[in-house]
Amino acid sequence: MDADQLLNGMDADQRTAVTCPETATVLHAGAGSGKTRVLTHRIAYRIAKGTADPQRVLAITFTREAASEMRRRLKTLGVSRDSQSVTVGTFHAIALALLRQRLADTHKPMPSIIHNRSQLIAQAAQDHPMSSRSRELLVEVDWAHARMISPANYAQTAKRLGRYTAAPHNEIATIFKQYEQLKIQRNTLDLDDLIARVVEAMRTDNAYAQAVRWRYRHIFVDEAQDMNPLQYELFEAIRGQRADVFIVGDPMQAIYGWNGSDKRLFDELPDKIRGTTVLRLPNNYRCTPQILNAATTVAKLVDPQIDVRAIKPSAEPVVMRGFADAEAEAQGIVECLWQFANTGGTNPWQSSAVLVRTNIQVELIVDALIKNNIQVRTTRPSKELNSAIADAAQSTNRNELATWVTDMKTESSSEIQRWVAEQVEIFLKLDHPGSVDGRTFTSWMRATSAEHRATEGVEVLTFHSAKGREWQCVVVAGAEVGLMPHSSAITQDQQDEEIRLAYVALTRASQQLFVTWCETRKGRTAGRSELLAEIVNPTLDKPTSKLVAKPRPIKTTAQTLEDELRTWRNKRAKVIKQPVTSIIYDEDLREIAKQLPKTTAQLAEIVGVITAQKIGPDVLSIVAQAESRLATQNLK
Repeated sequence: MDADQLLNGMDADQRTAVTCPETATVLHAGAGSGKTRVLTHRIAYRIAKGTADPQRVLAITFTREAASEMRRRLKTLGVSRDSQSVTVGTFHAIALALLRQRLADTHKPMPSIIHNRSQLIAQAAQDHPMSSRSRELLVEVDWAHARMISPANYAQTAKRLGRYTAAPHNEIATIFKQYEQLKIQRNTLDLDDLIARVVEAMRTDNAYAQAVRWRYRHIFVDEAQDMNPLQYELFEAIRGQRADVFIVGDPMQAIYGWNGSDKRLFDELPDKIRGTTVLRLPNNYRCTPQILNAATTVAKLVDPQIDVRAIKPSAEPVVMRGFADAEAEAQGIVECLWQFANTGGTNPWQSSAVLVRTNIQVELIVDALIKNNIQVRTTRPSKELNSAIADAAQSTNRNELATWVTDMKTESSSEIQRWVAEQVEIFLKLDHPGSVDGRTFTSWMRATSAEHRATEGVEVLTFHSAKGREWQCVVVAGAEVGLMPHSSAITQDQQDEEIRLAYVALTRASQQLFVTWCETRKGRTAGRSELLAEIVNPTLDKPTSKLVAKPRPIKTTAQTLEDELRTWRNKRAKVIKQPVTSIIYDEDLREIAKQLPKTTAQLAEIVGVITAQKIGPDVLSIVAQAESRLATQNLK
C-alpha cells in the first residue's frame, strides 16, 4: 500500500504519530483513540517508506487476542499477508520462540510448560491449609515472578510493601520455594520462566544478545503501561541501547499493579531513553460525550489534568439505577438490556456486556439473563477444549498437524475442533525453530493464552477482563461501596488503581451506559459508590420490578451467514483443488458476517484488495441474499 494512503481518514494527532521520525517515541493513547489503528499503520508506513525491514520488526502485545487483531490489520494493509515476516506476539510467546531457538542452537531439549499449575502448587503446599486455595497462592507466585523476587526474598519484600495474603508471608515463601523446586525436579517451566530464561541468556551471552538485537531492530510495544519489571527487562534486553522503539500506552488504564505491573516503568521511559518524543492521542472516537463525561469525572479523582475529547455526537444519557439487593439488581440488569435491545439495531446481545468488579457477582447475573431469554456468551467448557488440543497434540510432525487441520476444517461438525484447527493454522505459519509437532503446538497454545468463546450473546465479565474490549451497550454492575473501589484497596496506590479500573469499565461503552448498584449485598450495607458522586446529569431512576411488555424476538443471521460462506468456500476449494485457507481465512469469514460489506471496496477492508477482487462477486451476492432474508423476516 502507498505510504500516503495509510494516512487517509486520520486526524492530525494520529497522522503525527504515524509519520514521526524513527527515533524513540512514547505515545499516550487514551481509551477509544484508535491506538491499534495508529500502531499498525505506523508499522506499515515505515515499511512502505523503506525505513523498516519487515523481517526485523517486533511488535509486542499483552494478550493473544490483541496479537491476532494486529496480525489481521497488518494483513489487510498488505503487510505480512503470507510470509508472516513481521513478528507479532505476546511477551510470553516471543520469549517462548526465543528460548526454543536458543535451545535448538545449543542442542538442548526444550522443557515442557506446566499444564496444571494449580495441581503443582497444591502439591508444593502439601498439608498446609492453603493447599486448597491454589488460585491465591499462584497470584503470589506470579506477583513475585513479575517483580523478579526470589522465594528467599519474598517474605521480607511482601511485608515491606504491605501486601495482604491469607497466610503469613513466611509460610507463603516456603510454599513458593517448594513450587520452584518441583519445577526443577520435573524439568518444567511456567510462563514467566520463559521470559526469565531469555533475559538471563542475553545477560550472560553477549553474542546471543547481539544476534537477537540484530534480528529485531524495530520494536513496537502496545499497552506498555501494563509492563511489569520482568517484561520490562526483556524489552530492555532486546532493545539494547537503540532508540528505534515505538511504545504505546495509557497511564489511566494501568490496572494490573496487584499482579506485579508497575505503571512507573511507562511513565519514566522518556527519562530512561535519551531523546524520546512524547506524543498524545486525545480524541475519543468510541464513547458518546455523555459516557466520556461520566468516565472522566471519575478519572479526575486521580488525574485532574486528564485530556480526552469525545468526537461522536451527543446521544442517550447515562442511566444510573439503584436496587434493594443483588437479586433485584440482577432483574434490573435484565430490564436494562431489553431496554437497549428494543431500541432497534441488529445483534443487540452480541453488542452488549455486563461488567462486574469480582467473579462472585457473575453467577447470579448470568442466571437472571438466561431465565429471561437473553443469550449469554461464555467460554467453552475447558474439558471440550482440552480434548481437542490433546487430539492435535498426537501429531508427530508438521505434515501430520497440517493433515489434522484439513480433516477438522472439512469434515468436523464441532465448532471447538474447527477453532483449534484455526489456531494450528496460525501456529504453522509462524517461524518456529527446531521440530514442529503436536507437542510444540500445545506449548505455544499455553504461552499465548489462547481462549475460545461462543460467538453469540451478552458477555458477563470482570472489569479486568474487559480491558481492551468495547460494546455498544454496557451495564456496569455493583457500582457501590465495597466493590467500587474494592474494600481490599488500602494503600493510596491501590485506591488510585481502583479509580483507573472504574474508568476502564465505564469507557467500554460506545452508545449506551447503564450503572447499577445495591443498597445491601449479602446482608451488608452498600449503597452507591462515592466515585459516582460528581457525575453530572445522569438519568437516576428505578425500572419496574416486572417487564412491562414482552420484548420482541431478536432475529439475527450472522451465524447462518458465516455457515453459508463456509459452505461456499468448501465447495470452491474442492473445485480448484486447493486448501480452504487459500481462498479466505476463518477470521475473515466472521468479520464479513459481522460487517456485511456491500461493495468490493468494503470487502477489501476486511480481506485485502487482491482477495476481494477474486471472491467479491460470490461473497457479496451471499451477503446481499442474507440481508434480504433478514429484512423479510422483520416485516412479518
